[in-house]
Amino acid sequence: MATNLRGKETTEVLYGNDDIIRKTLETFSWIQNIQNTLEGCVDHTEIAMHVTAFQIWDGLDQLKKRGVKIRMVTEITDSNICHAKKMMEIAEVRHLKGVRSSFGIADGIQYLDHAISENDQLSHAIISNVKAVVEAKQYLFETLWNMASPAEQTAREIEEGIEPTKTETIQDTKVSINLSLNIIKSAKDEVLLIWATSKTCILAVRMGVAKIYADAAHKGVKIKLLIPYGDGIEDVIREIKTSVPQLQIRIADINLQTRITIMIVDRSEVMSWELRDDRIENPFEAGGMATYSNNKSIASSYATIFETLWKQTEMYEQSQRYNKMQREFINVAAHELRTPIQPILGLSNVLLSKKGDIEQYKDLLDTVNKSAKRLQKLTENILDLTKIESQSLQLKKQRINLNEIILTVIAEYNNQIKNVKNLGIGFIRKDDIFVEVDRLRISQVFDNILSNAIKFTKEGGNITITIQRDNKENNKDDDVVVSIQDTGPGIDAGILPKLFTKFVSKSDKG
Repeated sequence: MATNLRGKETTEVLYGNDDIIRKTLETFSWIQNIQNTLEGCVDHTEIAMHVTAFQIWDGLDQLKKRGVKIRMVTEITDSNICHAKKMMEIAEVRHLKGVRSSFGIADGIQYLDHAISENDQLSHAIISNVKAVVEAKQYLFETLWNMASPAEQTAREIEEGIEPTKTETIQDTKVSINLSLNIIKSAKDEVLLIWATSKTCILAVRMGVAKIYADAAHKGVKIKLLIPYGDGIEDVIREIKTSVPQLQIRIADINLQTRITIMIVDRSEVMSWELRDDRIENPFEAGGMATYSNNKSIASSYATIFETLWKQTEMYEQSQRYNKMQREFINVAAHELRTPIQPILGLSNVLLSKKGDIEQYKDLLDTVNKSAKRLQKLTENILDLTKIESQSLQLKKQRINLNEIILTVIAEYNNQIKNVKNLGIGFIRKDDIFVEVDRLRISQVFDNILSNAIKFTKEGGNITITIQRDNKENNKDDDVVVSIQDTGPGIDAGILPKLFTKFVSKSDKG
């Protein structure tokens, strides 16, 4: 067997350090019989022996020169890095943390396996060319090879003091969930989380993840959760926000639901979990296989995806609010339009049926005329809104006296102020104030504000208009301040923050 790799199938067991070394060195006398490959695993403590023992190194060097492909899996450490780098000169080497076995396979038809005792002596070894045994070892090697990372990268990370990158698969859900909680606890800056479904988030909250979030947030860690919409999620979010008010949460469209939950921590670590079935109440059974990586490029890429989805969700929320406000505006506008249209139609029909002198129908005509003017104003407002939206509204500025504009607006409401609601109105001003403005548009502004003041001030109330220059020291533009104060209920607190946004209206309060 010692001179023919393809001889009769045999297996030999060796015991003792001296015999094993003798047999190992003897193995390298078979070099002339190795044709294609020599591959295997080497314990991290044995790299030095392969490089410093002349017979072993010379044998490997001859194989390299003859074109034999040499592959080796080992663990590269601070203590063996110089020997590992030497080995890289003649072999393709990969790093795998925790490798503690040493074996070699020649041409896929014979292998040598040995173990080390506690006193760093070779305790026993196996040499075999039995096909089934060799194939099993070959399969083990290929598995370890695929799990390992390039040795050059690991060596560089060790020399530069960089934490080695790793990517691993975790089958045990309890292990992966506990790992994720520990990673959140160690977070320094940021935790980003995309939940697969709303139910998976609910399961995590029931398991106590909110306490982990709270502890991290207390340390100044920024936490963002992106959760697809689902039943009960609003209540859970309120519960989380109660204990962790700093938390940033957005509810995404239900179409964002996936089968994977993704967590990115400090843009340097990323974990993902497969969702088996979120109908299972036990989170350890609902989840499946997980993956973990501390590759910063991967984590940063996932963070970019998260931020993109986060912004898309923000735009979706804004569009939903906009659509709601637009519907409310249309409802209010439709109601306001019906108010003047009904008397116009009704009274005009009455007038059409009458005969005689038109003077006797003056009151009816006044009502029709006022309703038509109101309808005209509403129509103009809607047209102005369209111009503003299309950015086609043009201002025609000219020098005017603001006092005259305000007095004109007050005069238009005179009858309503005195005869209908018996309101008291005062206009406080000093000297004439001239400004460069669009006469029509500034009149509309005062008209709208005064109209609301009249609308929401009860009978017998008071409205006061004040105009004065703003002479504050830090005011370089010498602005003019016009204030209209009434005895009504005031602006509703619900719309005050949105007062100058589109489609804001409240029909029952001023």
